[in-house]
Amino acid sequence: MELSEFDHIVWCDLEIVLLKIHSLSPWDTKMVGTCHTPDPSKPTVNVYICREGDVIFDNPTTYREKVMRQGSYRGHNFGLPASLKIMDDRNIALFHPDPGKIIWSYVIKYVLTVCAMRANMLHIKGGAVAYKGKAFLFLGRGGSGKTEVVKALCKNGAALIANTHLLIDGESVCGIKSNMRVRENGGDVYVPVNHQQDFDVHDGWLPVGGVFWVNYRTDGTTLVESVPSGHARANLQFFAESIRNWEIKEDIADYFRSDPFEFAEHMNRIDDLLNDFCESNDIYYLNLDIFSPDGMERLVSVMEAALSTPRVMQELR
Repeated sequence: MELSEFDHIVWCDLEIVLLKIHSLSPWDTKMVGTCHTPDPSKPTVNVYICREGDVIFDNPTTYREKVMRQGSYRGHNFGLPASLKIMDDRNIALFHPDPGKIIWSYVIKYVLTVCAMRANMLHIKGGAVAYKGKAFLFLGRGGSGKTEVVKALCKNGAALIANTHLLIDGESVCGIKSNMRVRENGGDVYVPVNHQQDFDVHDGWLPVGGVFWVNYRTDGTTLVESVPSGHARANLQFFAESIRNWEIKEDIADYFRSDPFEFAEHMNRIDDLLNDFCESNDIYYLNLDIFSPDGMERLVSVMEAALSTPRVMQELR
């Protein structure tokens, strides 16, 4: 791998870290949100898109380096065989015919999780909107309707914070902007969130106003009720917290060189942060049809109540 050969540079801003993606030729960035003016004050992780068979990929050592060769990118993400080498904390090499798939499905999730862990933050999967100076988070299982709820709110006065990656630092949250997949002429098109014409986008950190666990329904019924913190924590541990949700526990164990003490220490710290988050915020079960006549009205009324009476946990039916 000759660094002088990598004369194409693309930047990806992940809020607490920059990806500087080096390649030998242009590649399809449709799945990766890119930026043109990176903040030089942020730490940088270099990603090198190499040639197939580069010697850098000889002798894979980590779990992910080995299974990538079998086409296992992460969790249930599979495809053509790929090559990966995590050289150190700041340098990653990869090869794939469509490198954006590896960057989106693995590299971004791994780098964000490691950087959040080092910064004593939580990295979770979910969507969020800005509404009247507060951030409202929408979490849930895959396919539960989080994105539809977020889009509907953004078309009714809220601003998009994120649709996949959220960082939580104490009582504040910020989102990672990624390209949104939309249907156009019978196919999928990836559109930068800042190019969406039908809603606003919020950048930066906001205090958390409320958290919703989404389970979308289509029969016009709306149910909103409080979730005890212990119940919320159990669901967030498996379906929102990045290591468990995206199935990268092997990668984090390799990051700590298979040291069971360091791994346990950091996983326990993540669980403590998650527990604090659930104890400190109003969390609601949101079982509704967002497109029903009263779905949006009920949701906004709960958000308004959370703004006016924070930490009041009452069952709403």
